[in-house]
Amino acid sequence: MWHFENTKDTALGMPSEAATAKFRRMEYEPEDFYEHFPCFAGAKLIARFLSLFECYKSTLGIAGHIADVGAFRGATSLFFAKLSLLYEPHSITQVHGFDLFERNEAPTGARGFSFAESYPRVKELIEVQGLQRYALMHQLDVRYELEDFFQRHAHLQFRLIFLDIGVYDAVSASLRAFWPRLTPGGIIVFDQYNNEVAPGETQAVKDFLPAGTVIRTFPNGWMPTAYVLKER
Repeated sequence: MWHFENTKDTALGMPSEAATAKFRRMEYEPEDFYEHFPCFAGAKLIARFLSLFECYKSTLGIAGHIADVGAFRGATSLFFAKLSLLYEPHSITQVHGFDLFERNEAPTGARGFSFAESYPRVKELIEVQGLQRYALMHQLDVRYELEDFFQRHAHLQFRLIFLDIGVYDAVSASLRAFWPRLTPGGIIVFDQYNNEVAPGETQAVKDFLPAGTVIRTFPNGWMPTAYVLKER
């Protein structure tokens, strides 16, 4: 049976295990992997960040911060923070990352992986680059702790929200908490909508969004898979 995950093994997917092993044997320096990252990153990984960039660019001029829910190692949070430095250096825009970090549990239905990262290590990664003003990490369980978080930070409004959690109850709780705080004209992005690796995400979106909501897709993407524009 064909699975969407199989597309990662195509020429446009991530580098194969053989290619990755070859990279290691070629003795590149660590600096090469970030200074010359297109040499090593798969085309679909690049497409992922291009899709996120298009979403970011389309929300410029709309009031609100940016949320990365399911931040893991902080790649998306830091990507958005650096875009903010480039495109709106004098704004008050912040990127708020939410994750359990080392308390993380393996998400049911997401290939059995446990996406856990050390909270202090992510904060150190941010601080060593001087980005703590722009990228703020929150260690909490979105299923149970968002209501209290927003009671303590009632001012927060968002223009762009990226959901990368894939589990029904986590997606459902996040939609309930974040949707009222998404500025009209803003975008909410789903990483695994309509994807067999995380069926709970699709169900949570269907259960929450009003009937007739237009769910758009990315023509060049692997993940994220879909987004919704909150109508003005």
